[in-house]
Amino acid sequence: MCALLERLIATSARNMDRTFNRIALFLVLTLVGLTACSSTPEVTIRESAQPRVASWSCTADVRMMVQNTGAGALLVIDSRGFETELPADPPGQRERYSKTGYALVFEGRTASWFVSGRQPVDCKR
Repeated sequence: MCALLERLIATSARNMDRTFNRIALFLVLTLVGLTACSSTPEVTIRESAQPRVASWSCTADVRMMVQNTGAGALLVIDSRGFETELPADPPGQRERYSKTGYALVFEGRTASWFVSGRQPVDCKR
């Protein structure tokens, strides 16, 4: 009786190993297939990414040039004579840049430019 029970357990264990391997293979192939089929539309990526150098037209007849200097900072020059390098605030993100007296906030192809003592301007690329 014990030998029969041991043989039955061994056979069940081999079958479970095969079943587990088949399930694992199925899951891996399904995930790979889904990853290959899903994608983010290019338009969204292009609209949210800021180019290395961009010109902006703002309210109050202000023009602004924004250059990505690398290391999470932007150089901003506007037609009123303001020029400053702004770090990402908080570090690591790409929508808000600021330091004392200045702030630049992006939302897709629009931006808001704040200079201490001046009216904020809304800008479009």
